[in-house]
Amino acid sequence: MTEEKAAGRAGTQTLERGLDLLDLLAERPHTVRELASGSGLTVSTARRLALALIDRGFAVGERDGSLRLGPKLMQLGVRAQERLNVVELARDRLRALADATNMPAFLGERDGDHSVHLHRVGGGQRVVVTTPVGTRRPLPETSLGKALLLDETPAALDALLGRRPAPQPSFPTDLAADRGRGVVVHRSPPPDDLRAVAAPIRDAAGRIVAAISVVSPAQYVDDAALDGIVAEVRTAAGEISAALGHHAATR
Repeated sequence: MTEEKAAGRAGTQTLERGLDLLDLLAERPHTVRELASGSGLTVSTARRLALALIDRGFAVGERDGSLRLGPKLMQLGVRAQERLNVVELARDRLRALADATNMPAFLGERDGDHSVHLHRVGGGQRVVVTTPVGTRRPLPETSLGKALLLDETPAALDALLGRRPAPQPSFPTDLAADRGRGVVVHRSPPPDDLRAVAAPIRDAAGRIVAAISVVSPAQYVDDAALDGIVAEVRTAAGEISAALGHHAATR
């Protein structure tokens, strides 16, 4: 092995070990001995790497001798979040979702008491829902809006419904059921007579920042088909959320 290759390999190993320590600190604060034990390093190596992380702001030493994640990681996280465009991240996944379900797929976000459509991918049905990008609808009226409300507190939800009454008396009960499964299943009565499934998109902090949905006239979707559509929408929402840094296990 050449001297240059050896140096490169050593540098890679050092980086990997430092990242291992950051993974441990992401779980909870650790002492140097705990970091050594959790990473399989010697105490001296763990201490050397910990000091390097502290020097660069990736870790902070506490008075009790433990270390926790430092402000540099928070700064990098904010910068990364600012550069992520949910429309770009969702575009291909919405296309795949529309292809899998044969239904048009939508992406939207919350704007006060309304949802706003950000992106749409057409499906293969002859009769399609053609809600254009930029459409604003009161949150209680659509599957997309309901998905954006899944984390709403009871007090905030009551206040919203006071301003924007739900079209169906069963709205609070339906939303509670949707919250339990993490996916909205929406059935609008005639004359619209639509079937829709929606799910929230979450960021790295677990907050709902957007939602996706698929919508179809009831003539194309019977109740037996809904279970498969729910699974497709849940998977697509999970993939987009993961691209935003969300880890489902943290919820």
